[in-house]
Amino acid sequence: MREIFEGADGVRLGQGAYTSDFAERFRRIGPEGFWKLERMQAYDEGDFPSWLAFRRGEWEESLRLIEELRPEYEEFFGRIARAGFRHRRVRIVERPLTPYVQWELHILRVKGEYGEEVSVLDAERVAAYEGEGPLPELCVLGGEAVYVVEYGPGGVPGGAVRYTGPEVVARARAFVRELYGAGEDLAEFFPREVAPLPAPAPAP
Repeated sequence: MREIFEGADGVRLGQGAYTSDFAERFRRIGPEGFWKLERMQAYDEGDFPSWLAFRRGEWEESLRLIEELRPEYEEFFGRIARAGFRHRRVRIVERPLTPYVQWELHILRVKGEYGEEVSVLDAERVAAYEGEGPLPELCVLGGEAVYVVEYGPGGVPGGAVRYTGPEVVARARAFVRELYGAGEDLAEFFPREVAPLPAPAPAP
């Protein structure tokens, strides 16, 4: 992993600046597409309604609220399809699944029905890359930027470091693509590993 960013100069962005910069560049994604690597096993989703219901211990309500998002996801991924690029995500999972990951995979399953392509990869498969710590959270936008996304205590979003050098972006994209290819399609993983699970404990 270190060699991806070796010798490259990144720009540190606070959460607000990262959100704005990401939104602007997302509009310009070309045929290289969008690639995301998720390694952490829990995040703070702020005021997201399904997340709040999950935190209150209202599992069925949290799932119902996810279902209500179908029109929003259909519209969002429809725009992506019309723009001519693909939206791919690698979700690293530890065993047993954390309550957060169990909840998130329900969301990703619905998103997958409208166009997001999710590959699930067991954490043990990336152990060789983690001699110096867990893999970073990465977002690669087309050929123009890669963000190393940062989080504070409890998984609260904390901004990102942006790299725009073409070689760095290409290396990061190739790495996430490699992990994506090594994983399992969520459409196959979910019915076997997630659907049979009982309701998880509420998130802290």
